Amino acid sequence: MGDIVRRKWMTMMDVHAGVVERVYGGPVGLIWEMLAGEEMECETGDLAERAGIGTGSRVLALLPGAGGAARRLSRKYGATVIGLVPVPQVVEEAVRRTEAAGLAAKVDFQQGNAIEMSFHDGIFDVVWGEDAWCYVVDRDRMVGEIYRVLKPGGVLAFTDWVQTGPMSDDEWHTPETFKIFPHLETVESYANILERNGFAVTGRGEVPGDPALWVRELRESLRQGRDSIIGLIGEEACDDARQALGLWEKAAGRGLVGRVWLLARRP
Repeated sequence: MGDIVRRKWMTMMDVHAGVVERVYGGPVGLIWEMLAGEEMECETGDLAERAGIGTGSRVLALLPGAGGAARRLSRKYGATVIGLVPVPQVVEEAVRRTEAAGLAAKVDFQQGNAIEMSFHDGIFDVVWGEDAWCYVVDRDRMVGEIYRVLKPGGVLAFTDWVQTGPMSDDEWHTPETFKIFPHLETVESYANILERNGFAVTGRGEVPGDPALWVRELRESLRQGRDSIIGLIGEEACDDARQALGLWEKAAGRGLVGRVWLLARRP
């Protein structure tokens, strides 16, 4: 694995509790946004409908990358969305893409920390997350902040990567796969975090589709866009990403990791 990506990924273990890895401002973040950030198929439409997102909904998209999810929620459901993003460069990119999409009147972005939000209490109808909270170290503290900024009766709806099968110590500590995350929850441990922070869990399940196939499609997109990606981040980082996606695909294919959704309500 190349030094650039290794340094970015390994510093995750030393990041201040709850702050998403600064990888989003580096090569891995650029790769992710080019491959999946904007055009990824929205498999979470049913979840948005279960959450009751619609015209008039005030939604916090928490750690939305360059804002693809935030724009989808506004464009498809009519919601007003604020995206909270930890990295300044990604805020700028999210704003640029949103303006280009003609959604600046309905979607905005702020730089901020998921565990120390600057928002007032009880101002959002929905908090939304999409496959990004696995990067957060202190998820208990983040969920406590989510509870605070939701209105009474407000809804938390999110998808994320979780551990779905037993892994040996060797598998867990393989740097090219799992050390990009501080640790992975299970769907049960996520539900426990929600409940001990005051939420009532109202639904949970697997995200439809084959997670290994989803990663394989990302890897194929990386192959097809290799020249343009190399132009941004260099050949070594591009090849590192390809290798890591291949290992992640194998883990998903063996049933070790997968994607789940959870829905919860603040009483």
